[in-house]
Amino acid sequence: MPAERRTKVTSTSTDIHRCMGSKTISLESTAYLKLKAAKRQGESFSDVVKRILERKEPSFSDFRGLLDRKAADELAEAIAKMRVEDVRDQEKRLRARR
Repeated sequence: MPAERRTKVTSTSTDIHRCMGSKTISLESTAYLKLKAAKRQGESFSDVVKRILERKEPSFSDFRGLLDRKAADELAEAIAKMRVEDVRDQEKRLRARR
């Protein structure tokens, strides 16, 4: 092959790793599935945990996709029932103080 047609190819690769501490934790399968369901596209599991725990209170949108419609309706019904019972119990305690 003539010298003019020879091409020298060089490749240089630089890997930069940001060293951050990490910890291994154990989760029950159900907890892992819930964490995985809360994970948004492009998020790491660490990102999910920080996003959820850094808030003062979790948002219902963090749990989107964890329940089907029937289970969500049943949960809403149970919460409403507990609120009614809580109000009733509180009223009983107030009457007992009088």
